Amino acid sequence: MSRNTNRPGQSRGAPRAGAPTPAKRERNPAWVALPILVVVLGGIAVAISTGAFRPDPARQNLLQDSNHPPTAATAPGALDPAVATPGKAAAAPLPLEAELGPTEKSAHHQNQGNEFLKVGQFAAAVAEYRQAVAITPEDEDAHYNLAFALAKSGDKEGAEKEYREALRIYADYTEAHNNLGNLLLSNGKVAEAVTEFQAAIKLTADDPMAHNNLGHALALQGKYTEALVALKEALRLKPDYLEARQNLGVAYLQMQRGAEALAVFEEILRGKPDFEPALKGRARAQKLVGP
Repeated sequence: MSRNTNRPGQSRGAPRAGAPTPAKRERNPAWVALPILVVVLGGIAVAISTGAFRPDPARQNLLQDSNHPPTAATAPGALDPAVATPGKAAAAPLPLEAELGPTEKSAHHQNQGNEFLKVGQFAAAVAEYRQAVAITPEDEDAHYNLAFALAKSGDKEGAEKEYREALRIYADYTEAHNNLGNLLLSNGKVAEAVTEFQAAIKLTADDPMAHNNLGHALALQGKYTEALVALKEALRLKPDYLEARQNLGVAYLQMQRGAEALAVFEEILRGKPDFEPALKGRARAQKLVGP
């Protein structure tokens, strides 16, 4: 059984009762997933590729989607999920420190880390997540959250280590595979990134983000036919997926299929007339199509 994907505003449920778990650690029932709204500084977290992998200027319009955000963790009695406010897990009153068990202490530090992360205090978030890891070293979520904060603070090496540690503990961690893939991609390790995105899709086939990121990485490798398949699947799962549609148009450009590229960019611009990557893509497509 694959792990439930985590999205802002959604809960991650515990494994179904009686589900076989020989390949993964059983989720600790003391952890209750909460909705969390992570505010990423700078607006929508869309990283526009700079074309560092190849000198083709059209690659500048490829869009890489954002990472899955950190999890929210609560311990029994700390907060009632039925009345929880998204993103406010750390605001609930907790028992005295001396009365907290390891799970509750770790949950408290992770929620404090989430609060620091939301306001851009990355160093403080890292410190909180490190305390959680020290308390519960075999908790994959603590390592995952620490990796996310380390990446935001610019420590890519440390982030990769923590994502891999989360995956050592829980190999079916879809979000960790996706985020590790994005991290590898940002370091120019495109082939390794493809492997991670494929692993995420194998675990959660209906995750449009993983399909888009796979399509992006395959396009950077020049595997445009495969990239088209991944990007079209992302759009099938999420028809209004801007990043995937832009990447689809760029893939058509790279294949010299100007008419199809032009149709994609025109569709984007009908909804977002000022979207600069699509404007540039349309101009290039028009040159291919000719007068």
